[in-house]
Amino acid sequence: MSRKCYITVSNAALCQRCPALLAYKIHKGEKDAWKVGINGNGYYYGTLFHKNIAQVFFEAAADPSKRLHGKIARSLSGGASAIEAMIRENIFIPFLERHSEECSSGVIMAMARGISVWVRAMSEFFAAIPSLMRRPEENMRTVFIPPEQKLEACYDCPEGRLIIAGKYDALLFNPDRAEARLFEFKGYNKSDVTVPLSQSLIYAWLVFKHTGIVPSVEIIYLDDEGREPEIFESSCVSDMIVAGLPGLFRAAFGVISLERLPEIVRDKNLCVQCPFRKTCGNDWRNR
Repeated sequence: MSRKCYITVSNAALCQRCPALLAYKIHKGEKDAWKVGINGNGYYYGTLFHKNIAQVFFEAAADPSKRLHGKIARSLSGGASAIEAMIRENIFIPFLERHSEECSSGVIMAMARGISVWVRAMSEFFAAIPSLMRRPEENMRTVFIPPEQKLEACYDCPEGRLIIAGKYDALLFNPDRAEARLFEFKGYNKSDVTVPLSQSLIYAWLVFKHTGIVPSVEIIYLDDEGREPEIFESSCVSDMIVAGLPGLFRAAFGVISLERLPEIVRDKNLCVQCPFRKTCGNDWRNR
Protein backbone atom coordinates (compact mmCIF):
# COMPACT_ATOMS: atom_id res chain seq x y z
CA MET A 1 0.00 0.00 0.00
CA SER A 2 1.37 3.42 -0.91
CA ARG A 3 2.32 5.72 1.92
CA LYS A 4 -0.08 8.49 3.00
CA CYS A 5 1.03 11.87 4.29
CA TYR A 6 -1.16 14.69 5.59
CA ILE A 7 -0.52 18.42 5.30
CA THR A 8 -2.42 21.61 6.01
CA VAL A 9 -2.76 24.32 3.41
CA SER A 10 -0.66 26.72 5.50
CA ASN A 11 2.17 24.19 5.78
CA ALA A 12 2.05 23.50 2.05
CA ALA A 13 2.35 27.25 1.44
CA LEU A 14 5.35 27.33 3.79
CA CYS A 15 6.94 24.62 1.66
CA GLN A 16 6.45 26.88 -1.36
CA ARG A 17 8.54 29.55 0.34
CA CYS A 18 11.26 27.07 1.27
CA PRO A 19 10.95 23.29 1.83
CA ALA A 20 13.63 23.50 4.52
CA LEU A 21 11.41 25.85 6.54
CA LEU A 22 8.65 23.25 6.48
CA ALA A 23 11.15 20.62 7.59
CA TYR A 24 12.22 22.80 10.52
CA LYS A 25 8.61 23.31 11.54
CA ILE A 26 7.38 19.72 11.42
CA HIS A 27 10.53 17.75 12.23
CA LYS A 28 12.32 20.09 14.64
CA GLY A 29 9.36 21.82 16.26
CA GLU A 30 10.30 25.32 15.09
CA LYS A 31 6.76 26.75 15.28
CA ASP A 32 7.82 30.24 14.17
CA ALA A 33 9.35 29.01 10.92
CA TRP A 34 6.26 30.26 9.08
CA LYS A 35 7.21 33.86 9.92
CA VAL A 36 10.46 33.78 7.94
CA GLY A 37 10.05 35.91 4.81
CA ILE A 38 6.89 37.67 5.97
CA ASN A 39 6.83 41.37 6.75
CA GLY A 40 4.07 43.00 8.76
CA ASN A 41 1.64 41.64 11.30
CA GLY A 42 0.57 38.78 9.03
CA TYR A 43 -1.32 36.20 11.02
CA TYR A 44 -2.58 38.58 13.71
CA TYR A 45 -4.24 41.19 11.48
CA GLY A 46 -5.55 38.66 8.99
CA THR A 47 -7.03 36.37 11.64
CA LEU A 48 -8.47 39.21 13.70
CA PHE A 49 -10.25 40.69 10.69
CA HIS A 50 -11.44 37.35 9.36
CA LYS A 51 -12.80 36.01 12.65
CA ASN A 52 -14.47 39.20 13.90
CA ILE A 53 -15.61 41.01 10.74
CA ALA A 54 -15.66 38.94 7.55
CA GLN A 55 -16.73 35.66 9.12
CA VAL A 56 -19.60 37.31 10.99
CA PHE A 57 -20.75 38.93 7.74
CA PHE A 58 -20.54 35.77 5.62
CA GLU A 59 -22.21 33.56 8.23
CA ALA A 60 -25.16 35.95 8.48
CA ALA A 61 -25.39 36.40 4.71
CA ALA A 62 -25.50 32.63 4.16
CA ASP A 63 -28.02 31.86 6.91
CA PRO A 64 -31.54 33.41 6.88
CA SER A 65 -31.93 32.61 10.59
CA LYS A 66 -29.12 35.00 11.55
CA ARG A 67 -30.06 38.38 13.01
CA LEU A 68 -28.14 40.38 10.37
CA HIS A 69 -29.37 38.45 7.33
CA GLY A 70 -32.18 40.89 6.46
CA LYS A 71 -29.99 43.96 7.01
CA ILE A 72 -27.33 42.55 4.68
CA ALA A 73 -29.99 41.82 2.03
CA ARG A 74 -31.32 45.37 2.19
CA SER A 75 -27.82 46.86 1.98
CA LEU A 76 -26.87 45.00 -1.22
CA SER A 77 -29.07 47.13 -3.49
CA GLY A 78 -27.38 50.27 -2.16
CA GLY A 79 -23.95 49.31 -3.41
CA ALA A 80 -20.61 49.61 -1.66
CA SER A 81 -21.49 52.61 0.51
CA ALA A 82 -24.62 50.96 1.93
CA ILE A 83 -22.87 47.63 2.54
CA GLU A 84 -19.94 49.34 4.26
CA ALA A 85 -22.26 51.42 6.47
CA MET A 86 -24.14 48.28 7.48
CA ILE A 87 -20.91 46.44 8.37
CA ARG A 88 -19.50 49.35 10.34
CA GLU A 89 -22.71 49.90 12.33
CA ASN A 90 -23.62 46.28 12.99
CA ILE A 91 -20.30 44.41 13.08
CA PHE A 92 -17.28 46.72 13.38
CA ILE A 93 -18.54 49.16 16.03
CA PRO A 94 -19.90 46.34 18.26
CA PHE A 95 -16.51 44.63 17.92
CA LEU A 96 -14.73 47.81 19.04
CA GLU A 97 -17.09 48.21 21.97
CA ARG A 98 -16.10 44.76 23.18
CA HIS A 99 -12.39 44.80 22.36
CA SER A 100 -11.19 48.41 21.94
CA GLU A 101 -8.97 48.19 25.02
CA GLU A 102 -7.14 45.22 23.49
CA CYS A 103 -6.60 46.85 20.08
CA SER A 104 -4.01 49.49 19.29
CA SER A 105 -4.88 52.41 17.06
CA GLY A 106 -2.88 50.71 14.30
CA VAL A 107 -5.04 47.61 14.48
CA ILE A 108 -8.24 49.66 14.43
CA MET A 109 -7.10 51.69 11.43
CA ALA A 110 -5.97 48.58 9.57
CA MET A 111 -9.33 46.91 10.11
CA ALA A 112 -11.23 50.04 9.08
CA ARG A 113 -9.18 50.26 5.86
CA GLY A 114 -9.70 46.56 5.31
CA ILE A 115 -13.48 46.93 5.46
CA SER A 116 -13.48 49.63 2.78
CA VAL A 117 -11.21 47.68 0.43
CA TRP A 118 -13.04 44.40 1.00
CA VAL A 119 -16.51 45.87 0.49
CA ARG A 120 -15.46 47.59 -2.71
CA ALA A 121 -14.10 44.29 -4.01
CA MET A 122 -17.28 42.41 -3.10
CA SER A 123 -19.51 45.06 -4.67
CA GLU A 124 -17.76 44.65 -8.01
CA PHE A 125 -18.44 40.91 -7.84
CA PHE A 126 -22.09 41.43 -6.86
CA ALA A 127 -22.66 43.81 -9.78
CA ALA A 128 -22.11 40.91 -12.18
CA ILE A 129 -24.96 38.89 -10.58
CA PRO A 130 -28.27 40.30 -11.91
CA SER A 131 -30.36 37.77 -9.97
CA LEU A 132 -28.85 38.98 -6.69
CA MET A 133 -29.38 42.62 -7.53
CA ARG A 134 -33.03 42.03 -8.49
CA ARG A 135 -34.00 39.86 -5.52
CA PRO A 136 -31.25 39.92 -2.87
CA GLU A 137 -32.92 37.97 -0.08
CA GLU A 138 -34.16 35.22 -2.40
CA ASN A 139 -30.73 34.62 -3.94
CA MET A 140 -28.25 35.28 -1.14
CA ARG A 141 -27.93 31.65 -0.11
CA THR A 142 -26.66 30.70 -3.58
CA VAL A 143 -24.11 33.55 -3.60
CA PHE A 144 -22.72 33.49 -0.06
CA ILE A 145 -21.03 30.21 0.80
CA PRO A 146 -20.62 29.62 4.56
CA PRO A 147 -17.08 30.58 5.62
CA GLU A 148 -14.52 28.40 7.36
CA GLN A 149 -15.60 25.25 5.55
CA LYS A 150 -12.96 22.54 5.73
CA LEU A 151 -11.97 21.15 2.36
CA GLU A 152 -9.81 18.09 1.81
CA ALA A 153 -8.46 16.44 -1.31
CA CYS A 154 -5.78 13.94 -2.31
CA TYR A 155 -2.85 14.32 -4.65
CA ASP A 156 -1.09 11.17 -5.83
CA CYS A 157 2.68 11.57 -5.84
CA PRO A 158 5.02 8.94 -7.31
CA GLU A 159 6.04 7.97 -3.76
CA GLY A 160 2.59 7.97 -2.20
CA ARG A 161 -0.56 9.94 -1.50
CA LEU A 162 -0.57 13.48 -0.10
CA ILE A 163 -3.78 14.57 1.62
CA ILE A 164 -4.20 18.35 1.79
CA ALA A 165 -6.77 20.02 4.06
CA GLY A 166 -7.65 23.52 5.14
CA LYS A 167 -10.39 26.09 5.78
CA TYR A 168 -10.72 28.96 3.32
CA ASP A 169 -11.50 32.51 4.51
CA ALA A 170 -14.50 33.37 2.33
CA LEU A 171 -16.06 32.18 -0.92
CA LEU A 172 -18.65 33.81 -3.19
CA PHE A 173 -20.50 32.12 -6.04
CA ASN A 174 -22.07 33.70 -9.10
CA PRO A 175 -24.92 31.35 -10.10
CA ASP A 176 -25.69 33.45 -13.20
CA ARG A 177 -22.30 32.62 -14.69
CA ALA A 178 -21.23 29.52 -12.70
CA GLU A 179 -18.24 31.48 -11.38
CA ALA A 180 -16.72 31.74 -7.91
CA ARG A 181 -14.36 34.08 -6.09
CA LEU A 182 -12.13 33.14 -3.21
CA PHE A 183 -11.20 35.89 -0.73
CA GLU A 184 -8.11 35.74 1.47
CA PHE A 185 -7.39 38.36 4.14
CA LYS A 186 -3.69 38.96 4.78
CA GLY A 187 -1.72 41.18 7.10
CA TYR A 188 1.43 41.02 5.00
CA ASN A 189 3.15 44.30 4.36
CA LYS A 190 5.05 44.64 1.08
CA SER A 191 5.75 40.92 0.88
CA ASP A 192 6.59 38.93 -2.20
CA VAL A 193 3.27 38.15 -3.88
CA THR A 194 4.09 34.42 -3.83
CA VAL A 195 3.76 34.37 -0.03
CA PRO A 196 -0.02 34.90 0.14
CA LEU A 197 -0.75 33.66 -3.38
CA SER A 198 0.64 30.16 -2.88
CA GLN A 199 -1.82 29.50 -0.06
CA SER A 200 -4.72 30.95 -2.04
CA LEU A 201 -3.88 28.76 -5.05
CA ILE A 202 -4.06 25.65 -2.89
CA TYR A 203 -7.48 26.71 -1.61
CA ALA A 204 -8.56 27.37 -5.19
CA TRP A 205 -7.43 23.85 -6.12
CA LEU A 206 -9.45 22.43 -3.21
CA VAL A 207 -12.53 24.39 -4.33
CA PHE A 208 -12.08 22.98 -7.84
CA LYS A 209 -11.74 19.43 -6.54
CA HIS A 210 -15.04 19.80 -4.68
CA THR A 211 -17.08 21.85 -7.17
CA GLY A 212 -15.46 21.54 -10.60
CA ILE A 213 -15.12 25.34 -10.69
CA VAL A 214 -11.77 27.13 -10.55
CA PRO A 215 -12.45 30.34 -8.62
CA SER A 216 -10.85 33.68 -9.20
CA VAL A 217 -8.73 34.76 -6.24
CA GLU A 218 -8.74 38.10 -4.47
CA ILE A 219 -6.10 38.84 -1.82
CA ILE A 220 -6.94 41.73 0.49
CA TYR A 221 -4.11 43.29 2.48
CA LEU A 222 -4.89 44.81 5.88
CA ASP A 223 -1.51 46.14 6.99
CA ASP A 224 -0.42 48.09 3.95
CA GLU A 225 -2.17 51.41 3.47
CA GLY A 226 -2.80 52.22 -0.16
CA ARG A 227 -2.16 48.71 -1.42
CA GLU A 228 -5.03 47.58 -3.60
CA PRO A 229 -6.31 43.99 -3.60
CA GLU A 230 -4.65 41.63 -6.03
CA ILE A 231 -7.14 39.85 -8.27
CA PHE A 232 -6.24 36.74 -10.24
CA GLU A 233 -8.89 35.68 -12.73
CA SER A 234 -9.88 32.02 -12.89
CA SER A 235 -8.01 31.35 -16.14
CA CYS A 236 -4.82 32.70 -14.60
CA VAL A 237 -5.45 30.72 -11.40
CA SER A 238 -5.97 27.55 -13.46
CA ASP A 239 -2.68 28.07 -15.29
CA MET A 240 -0.81 28.69 -12.03
CA ILE A 241 -2.33 25.60 -10.43
CA VAL A 242 -1.19 23.42 -13.32
CA ALA A 243 2.26 25.00 -13.42
CA GLY A 244 2.99 25.18 -9.71
CA LEU A 245 1.06 22.81 -7.49
CA PRO A 246 2.21 19.36 -8.69
CA GLY A 247 5.83 20.22 -7.97
CA LEU A 248 4.91 21.82 -4.65
CA PHE A 249 2.89 18.80 -3.53
CA ARG A 250 5.70 16.40 -4.44
CA ALA A 251 8.19 18.56 -2.54
CA ALA A 252 5.89 18.67 0.50
CA PHE A 253 5.44 14.89 0.42
CA GLY A 254 9.19 14.48 0.33
CA VAL A 255 9.68 16.77 3.34
CA ILE A 256 6.96 15.13 5.45
CA SER A 257 7.98 11.57 4.64
CA LEU A 258 11.72 12.35 4.66
CA GLU A 259 11.92 10.38 1.44
CA ARG A 260 14.51 12.88 0.25
CA LEU A 261 16.41 15.91 1.48
CA PRO A 262 14.38 19.11 1.56
CA GLU A 263 15.40 21.50 -1.16
CA ILE A 264 16.93 24.65 0.28
CA VAL A 265 15.86 27.81 -1.53
CA ARG A 266 18.86 30.04 -2.12
CA ASP A 267 17.19 33.43 -2.07
CA LYS A 268 19.22 36.26 -0.61
CA ASN A 269 16.17 38.23 0.51
CA LEU A 270 14.73 35.21 2.29
CA CYS A 271 17.98 33.77 3.61
CA VAL A 272 19.16 37.03 5.16
CA GLN A 273 16.08 36.93 7.43
CA CYS A 274 16.31 33.23 8.23
CA PRO A 275 17.56 32.18 11.68
CA PHE A 276 18.56 28.79 10.24
CA ARG A 277 20.72 30.14 7.42
CA LYS A 278 24.05 29.09 8.99
CA THR A 279 23.08 25.51 9.71
CA CYS A 280 20.40 24.47 7.20
CA GLY A 281 22.95 22.95 4.83
CA ASN A 282 24.11 20.52 7.50
CA ASP A 283 20.91 19.98 9.49
CA TRP A 284 19.35 17.78 6.80
CA ARG A 285 22.48 16.20 5.30
CA ASN A 286 22.09 12.88 7.07
CA ARG A 287 18.32 12.64 6.83
